[in-house]
Amino acid sequence: MALHLESLAETRRAGLALGGSLPPRALVLLRGPMGAGKTTLAKAICEGLGIAPAQVISPTYTLVNIYPLPPPGAAVYHVDLFRIEDPDALLELDRNDWVNPDGVTLIEWPEIALALLAGDACLDLSLSVTGDDTRRLEAAGEDSVYGAALRALDGAAARLGGAGGRAP
Repeated sequence: MALHLESLAETRRAGLALGGSLPPRALVLLRGPMGAGKTTLAKAICEGLGIAPAQVISPTYTLVNIYPLPPPGAAVYHVDLFRIEDPDALLELDRNDWVNPDGVTLIEWPEIALALLAGDACLDLSLSVTGDDTRRLEAAGEDSVYGAALRALDGAAARLGGAGGRAP
């Protein structure tokens, strides 16, 4: 599925729809070039899960930010692998340090870890820049796991105003 997002507000609406419909142990891959809006989308997904947007910042220098969810005990892991140059570096970490075994995990720049995630069901979100404020969002995932999230995203696309919405 592909969506055309005309503004940051539309990116936020797409993220809110996803956040409100992700399965409990979702593993979300956020792909795209620098400045495509991966962190903006992550912030909106977290907001859809009940996390204040001001709490969500890029974990580029920390590798993982953990955001507590209501009720206490649950959390979202927000991972940024931009600075990881060798997948073996991830093998030195306990997987539970960067993939949440009990909740949602959002991974920016996931390409370095794809071999380590090969057996996991992932929601793959790819952003591309189409203009100053416009983006194309492509989403794919196993329907048995991510069907509700993909339908919510499709519903959000149908509600987007202007030229935004489903992309060819």
